[in-house]
Amino acid sequence: MRRRFHKILIANRGEIAVRIIRTARRLGIRTVAVYTSDDAQSLHLALADEAFLLEGSLLAETYLNQQKLVELAKQAGADAIHPGYGFLSENAAFSALVETAGIAFIGATPEQIKLMGEKTRAIDFVKKLGVPVLPGLRGTVDEILENIGQLDFPVLVKAAAGGGGKGMQIVSKADDLAAALEQAQRQALEYFSNGELFVEKYLPQARHVEVQLMGDGAGNAVHLFERDCSLQRRYQKVVEEAPAANLSDETRVSLHQNALAIAKASEYRGAGTIEFLVDEQQNCWFLEMNTRLQVEHPVTEMITGLDLVEWQLEIAAGNGLPLAQDDIQACGHAIEVRICAEDPAHHFVPSSGKITAVQNSERARWDSFVSEGCQLSPAYDSMLGKLIVYGATREQAIAEMSRSLDLLLLGGIKTNQAFLKVLVQQEAFRKMTVHTKYIEQNLSELLAQLEVRRTEVSPAVPAVAYILYHFYGVEDGSNELGYWRLSPNFEIEVDGQAVQLLVRKQKKGYLFQYKNEPLFVSDVLYNNYCVSFNLNGKKQDVFWNEKENLTEIQSQTFRFELKSKQVPGQVSLNRQTSALNGELQSRIVADLFGKVVDVFVSPGDQLIKGQNLLVIESMKTEFTIQSPVDAVVKNIHVTKGKIVQDKEILVDLEARS
Repeated sequence: MRRRFHKILIANRGEIAVRIIRTARRLGIRTVAVYTSDDAQSLHLALADEAFLLEGSLLAETYLNQQKLVELAKQAGADAIHPGYGFLSENAAFSALVETAGIAFIGATPEQIKLMGEKTRAIDFVKKLGVPVLPGLRGTVDEILENIGQLDFPVLVKAAAGGGGKGMQIVSKADDLAAALEQAQRQALEYFSNGELFVEKYLPQARHVEVQLMGDGAGNAVHLFERDCSLQRRYQKVVEEAPAANLSDETRVSLHQNALAIAKASEYRGAGTIEFLVDEQQNCWFLEMNTRLQVEHPVTEMITGLDLVEWQLEIAAGNGLPLAQDDIQACGHAIEVRICAEDPAHHFVPSSGKITAVQNSERARWDSFVSEGCQLSPAYDSMLGKLIVYGATREQAIAEMSRSLDLLLLGGIKTNQAFLKVLVQQEAFRKMTVHTKYIEQNLSELLAQLEVRRTEVSPAVPAVAYILYHFYGVEDGSNELGYWRLSPNFEIEVDGQAVQLLVRKQKKGYLFQYKNEPLFVSDVLYNNYCVSFNLNGKKQDVFWNEKENLTEIQSQTFRFELKSKQVPGQVSLNRQTSALNGELQSRIVADLFGKVVDVFVSPGDQLIKGQNLLVIESMKTEFTIQSPVDAVVKNIHVTKGKIVQDKEILVDLEARS
C-alpha cells in the first residue's frame, strides 16, 4: 500500500515555497508555511493552509533555526518537512534532527548530505568510482596558505560546506589568495556556519553541465537527463536550459553514467544533481553534488513532463521511484531565466521598493512568490522569479523566451529583463559557444547593446500606448478629462523629451501623426496592465504602471517615464538641483539598501583614490565602497551591522589637494 503524507511543513520561503505548495495542493496534501515579518506579503502565505511567524531579525533566529522549525512541525501535526533549496536543505544536522523527531525529511539522508557537502570527502568518494576530478586543497585560511605551493594558479576559492556562489572568487596569483580566503571565510560562516574553504584548479572556458538524479535510498537511481547552466554572473546561474546543446553522444552518455554511478554507490535518496565542468575538448570533471532540488529544476520538468516535487514526496514517503529509466523520455527544449530585482545599467545594484503590478503571458511558466503590494526585503537574494519556456526545438525555445520576456511586467522596481533578452539573443548563445565566464568577459559589449536597443524603441510607441491608456481605454469613448475629441493634439513627455502627436479616430482604429509620419493603430485590446495593438501592421504589447506624478510604460522589456499636462497630477515642473562639486565629492552616499558587513577606515585616516572604505551586503551580494578621491576621513556615519537605506550618508571625506 502506497504511503501518503497528510501534512508537510515547508522550511523555506519565496518562490520555492510556492512551488512546493502547488504540487502538494494538487495531491491533496495540506501545507504549513513559515515566514518572517519581511515576508508577510509573500504569496506562499496566501497559498498555504497554515502559517507560522518566525520571530527574530537574524537568519539564525528564523529560517536557520532548526529547533524552532521542528517544534513548529510537531505543533502543526506535520508528518514531513520539505527544506526547499538553500537555507537548511543541505544541512546534515537538520536532516538528522527532523528524522530523530519522527518526522520525514523530504531530501537526502544526513550521511549523504555530509558526504557530498564536505568537498574533500566527496572528491575522494567519486575518485574511487573513476570519475575525473580537479586537483585542490581544503582547510582553514591558515592551512591553505601553509600549502600554497601545491596550488596551480589560477584557482577558484569557495566554501567547503556550501554552494550558490557564496564566497567564490577566482584568484590569479598567490599574492591575492589571502584576501580572497578571508572574504570567502566570512561568507561561509555567515551562510553555512562553517568556515572551512576549498581551493581548486580553475578552468577559464568551461561549460557547467549538470545531471538530474532521483534515488530511492536503496541503491536504485535514474537520471532525468542533463541541463546546461553555463551563463553565470558572479557564480550565480542566470540562464539554464535542458537538454544541454552541442554535446557529443559520447559525452552525454558519459555524464549520465558517471552521475548514476555516484548515486547508486551512495544509495542516494531523493532529488540530487551532479555538477560537471566540461572543457573545450568535452573532457568532463566532477564539480560537486547538490543534495537537494535545484532552482533550475523546471526545465527538466518541461522536457520530461514530470513533476520533480511529486517525485520527492513519493520517494520520501517510501514509495520508491515512480518510473524506471527506460520509461523516462525527453522531448523538445526548455529554457529558464532568473528574473532579479537589479539594475544592469548601474552595476547590477539591487533594486528596492514595492511591487506595484504583476502580469505574465500565459504562454510561459512563471514561478514566483511576488504579488502586487509585495515589499522587497534586502535580507534575501534578489531573485523575484523564474520565467520558463518550451519549444519543439532549441531555436523555437529561444524565440519563445525573447517574446515572453516582452510580456512580463513587474512594476515598481527595476529588473534584469532587458539584459536577459539581449543575452539569449546573442549569436554565441544561439551557437552554444558560451562558457561560465562569458558574461563577465563580454559585459561591456552586452551593456552597450542594451543601450543601443533601448534607443531603437521609437518614443512614439510608449507615447501611443500612453494616450490609448489615458484617453481611449473606456469603451464608451469617455476619457480622463473629457475634451480629447475637441483637442486631439497631445504633447507627451517621454523620459524628459517632448513628443507631439496628433490623433484622429478612424472607423477601424486610430490615425496618429508623429513627425509627419502616419501611424495607423488598430486591433486595440486591453488586458489588465497591458494594451496590445497593431502599429502600422506590427504587433505591440505595451504595459503601464502608475507612479507618483507619472506613468511608467514598458515596451520590449524597456521602461520609459511619461507625463502630460493633459493628465491630472502629471503637470510637468522645472526642477533645479545645485550642489558644489566639493560637497558632492566629500560625502559618500549609499546607492543601495542593505547591511554594513565591514568598515575599513577610521576618522583621520589618509586615503588614496580607490581605497576601500566599507562593504555593504544587499540581497546576498557584497558591494565594496571606495573613496572617489585622495582624502582624509572626517566622519563615519555607519557601523558594522547597521542597515542602511538608499541615499543614506555613509562617510564624510575632506579632499586632499
